[in-house]
Amino acid sequence: MKKTITLLSIILLFFSCSNSKSNNDTNDELSALRAERDVLKKFKDQASKYKTEQIATFLTFQENNAEEAMNFYVGLFENSKIIDVQRYGKDGPAKEGTIMVATFELNGSKFMCSDSYIKHEWTITPGVSNFVECKTDDEIEMLFTKLSENGKALMPLDNYGWSTKFAFIEDQFGVSWQLNLK
Repeated sequence: MKKTITLLSIILLFFSCSNSKSNNDTNDELSALRAERDVLKKFKDQASKYKTEQIATFLTFQENNAEEAMNFYVGLFENSKIIDVQRYGKDGPAKEGTIMVATFELNGSKFMCSDSYIKHEWTITPGVSNFVECKTDDEIEMLFTKLSENGKALMPLDNYGWSTKFAFIEDQFGVSWQLNLK
């Protein structure tokens, strides 16, 4: 009888330990699966954002100043960031380290830029510009000051009738901006 009780005790202990280990393994596996799911959801959300953006503004710079311009713009606008930078290598057709193509965001809008190693007959034209809806008087004043520094005001900051404050600027890199106070 003692042998039977001892044997049953060992069997119960074995099954309870196995069950406990099984529960721990299951919980660990479930936690790992949840973590992996969360990472994949985040990746999917980010990837789908860029996958649906079919159109991006692309700026071609001919003076090897694409990076300087990109950093200037990202520093100027809220919610902006550099997403990816690909540079020319030492064996490339352009100066080593210059930007082959870079992707960045300005307040949620996608932009791309590059340093062209070919000197084109054309440059960036004011006929195509970036239109910025400013929320406050301070914002439009700050953007006007920063963007027109070493650039030129094509239409100085003023009331032109269709807006209480508006300006059209060509910045130091030749990129044109229309600033409008809502």
